[in-house]
Amino acid sequence: MTPEEAAVARIWTELGLKPASAGDDFFDLGGESLTLVGFLARVQHEMGLELPVDELFEEDLTVAFAARVIDRARMAAALAELDGMSDAEVAQLLSRAD
Repeated sequence: MTPEEAAVARIWTELGLKPASAGDDFFDLGGESLTLVGFLARVQHEMGLELPVDELFEEDLTVAFAARVIDRARMAAALAELDGMSDAEVAQLLSRAD
């Protein structure tokens, strides 16, 4: 499992689901709408990300798919942060990454 998949699996386990692999489906494991709200709240609290609920229903809600939605939300947040920066600020940020 990727780090994101492991985080999703951990959160689901803490919510009472028992995923054994990245292919396990939230609803097949007994997840319900209230459990999904708990998952979204945990992701927002722990990762600082607000996941778009509609994206979670584009495919089967497996551990792997939820992790991909988290990755996309992280990328969108990073791009939004860069969008408000000047070229000099972006250059400074990139120089710190080296």
